[in-house]
Amino acid sequence: MGCATSVGDIQISLSGINAGKVRYSEENDQLPEEEEYNEEDEGGGVYTNIAAEQSKHKISISELKKVISEKRKGDGFDNEYQIFPKGPVHAHDEGSKEENKLKNRFKKTWPYDHSRIILTGNTKHDYINASYIDSYDKERAYIASQGPKPNTVRDFWHMIWQEKVGKIVMVTKLEEKKGMYQKNVKYWPQNINRAIVVDNYRLTMKEEIHYTVYSYRLIILHNKMNKQERKVHQFHFTQWPDHGVPDSIKLVKFYRKVRSEKCDNSGPTLVHCSAGIGRTGTFIAIDALYEYGKKVGHVDIMEYVQMMRKDRMNMIQTHEQYEIVFEALLELFTVPDTSIHKDDFCGYIEKQQNKTLPKNQTMYSEEFQRLRTLRPSYSSNQFTGANCKENKSKNSTMSVLAHDQYRPYLMSYGKNRSDYINAVIIPGYAVDSKMFVTQTPLAETVIDFWTMMYDHSSRIIVLLDPGNKEAPLWLEKKEMLQFDDFRIILEKENSQGEIQLSLNHTKNQEQISINVFTANDWTISNAPPLPENMLDFLQRVQSCWESHKGPITVVCSDGCSKSGLFVALRLVLEKMQIDQEIDIFQVVREIQLRRPEFLEDFDQYEYCYKCVRLLLEGDSDDSLYANI
Repeated sequence: MGCATSVGDIQISLSGINAGKVRYSEENDQLPEEEEYNEEDEGGGVYTNIAAEQSKHKISISELKKVISEKRKGDGFDNEYQIFPKGPVHAHDEGSKEENKLKNRFKKTWPYDHSRIILTGNTKHDYINASYIDSYDKERAYIASQGPKPNTVRDFWHMIWQEKVGKIVMVTKLEEKKGMYQKNVKYWPQNINRAIVVDNYRLTMKEEIHYTVYSYRLIILHNKMNKQERKVHQFHFTQWPDHGVPDSIKLVKFYRKVRSEKCDNSGPTLVHCSAGIGRTGTFIAIDALYEYGKKVGHVDIMEYVQMMRKDRMNMIQTHEQYEIVFEALLELFTVPDTSIHKDDFCGYIEKQQNKTLPKNQTMYSEEFQRLRTLRPSYSSNQFTGANCKENKSKNSTMSVLAHDQYRPYLMSYGKNRSDYINAVIIPGYAVDSKMFVTQTPLAETVIDFWTMMYDHSSRIIVLLDPGNKEAPLWLEKKEMLQFDDFRIILEKENSQGEIQLSLNHTKNQEQISINVFTANDWTISNAPPLPENMLDFLQRVQSCWESHKGPITVVCSDGCSKSGLFVALRLVLEKMQIDQEIDIFQVVREIQLRRPEFLEDFDQYEYCYKCVRLLLEGDSDDSLYANI
């Protein structure tokens, strides 16, 4: 059935949205998440093997971390996941009917007849590719749905009204693989307070807020037939990568926000990705198992996947998705929510200061000790580049190395050089926000430093330690320093330690301006500057970044001792701007995943709290971080 929307008096054909822009095939849109199966894989009583082994898959909450470690040895998760059948195991006649084929996003992903949503009331057809899913305590607690297509948007909203849905959880982007594949049609209004009409429903978006890992939208759904309206809360997770699975920390943060939102409607939570089976099943499993595990003290992930799959095929679609359920549950059960709204932060600090603490315990020490237990420990085979014979001498210390997965690779290195530099990439929360953290260059690695700056378009340097006298990054004003194809000239310098360099690439005939910030009162001492001076320094760097968005290169002697503190504070403040909350614990934890040696000193951790408190107590209009 054709469907149209209207904005004011303008009618818009939904079938024309994104027409010609996105490569999309109804018959063969196969991405890793929506992997299809061979019909030879179908089986009837395939769940009997699982039922026989269920008891041994029950895991006590206290044993969850140990079980995950054991499964990671070898192919534990993959082997366990392969027990599940692939393809349909129940009747799916309605979904495979000729008249319903165009309503399916994928040609072999159908809802089962016994659990499908049946559209009723004012509709010509009762079919939509969506299924009821039970939780442990409630039948039909969720709806697992494929992402809407242009020809199913009307049915999608009709289902939401019919089932009294108050929360929509979207765990995919509209497009992936750089726009090559369309995962969903945009089924909500474009702008706040501008209505669109979808058949008998008027949709008005009253709020839209973009956070670091998700977007939140409040949509007023008005039924023109009975003149009633309801609030629908949409939570859109934006951090699921095109391939693989998201970071469990980010997924849990999103989950907690979904759970914390109060909802007026009594219906099931609607969860969708593109096919409505892989990512959708992952999110539903996390929610159902966490809520049940809190009550009974154990979880059985295999059992619940079986429960979901009796009502919708292929729920949780890869062994990586299966594993992320374990990781997210461990996070939920063992790591408390440490985020604090910025308006409550100063009051929280004051409350902590008034607490009577046990002997030898200081404020935040419990958080810091938990960080120690969560700090990753990597094996030597994850530092192959750093440990390579030709690269060992490029490390100022063998105790701080660049992880293969997180290091920036040099691309335009010359003869007898390699792609290695002892640096790690730290992603930011804002668009185009990224930091390269590296050691003070050695005599033989200055060329690598400038190669990294050039190859990765970094235009800002933050120096937290004095440079190596045997390996200067530049010479006195107007003197030229040359390495292979690079020429570096100091153009100007001011009293605050800000320097402007000219980086010339002679072969490509490019001239680039580089801004250098030096923390004068920190370079001469191991102790960090006064919090007010640190905030001023951060603001000057941030102001420059606002004008020259791109990677910031942060340098200290070993690439961690001082850099970790600077990076943590910058990310805490950046996150505060976007999310309106402070979460020092999780920020530090995330950067330690990339370089475990960051913030090993408790005083640095406590210093972060002091800086944020000073900022919030003394906000001024001229601060980039003020009035956020």
